[in-house]
Amino acid sequence: MARVVFIGTEEATARLIGIALTAQRHEIAHRAWDSVIPDLMEADIVFAGGESAEYLSLLRRVREARPGIPFVVVSRCSDIAQWLDALEAGATDYCAAPFEMQHVQWVMESAMLGRASQRLVA
Repeated sequence: MARVVFIGTEEATARLIGIALTAQRHEIAHRAWDSVIPDLMEADIVFAGGESAEYLSLLRRVREARPGIPFVVVSRCSDIAQWLDALEAGATDYCAAPFEMQHVQWVMESAMLGRASQRLVA
């Protein structure tokens, strides 16, 4: 089980993705932008959405505070340029709408597997 924090995602989107993750017994929290960094200290993975400038700024701050935490960008925009910008900035993955539950579960498993392998190396 992992502690998952949604930041800047639309409530409906967070709820939809949360259904897939709670089925796997993950603990889900939805936070506002202004309470971000303190909440991330206890998170195992971050799903962030909103405008690209917001999540890219957050991603940079998170990478400074917690370099190894998986960070997945969630977007209703499937634009390749935004996807590449997020990955180049250090995102673990990019999950674009329409959200398929199997894809969301795969993204979560992949991010957590990457986190586990980082612990083994460290």
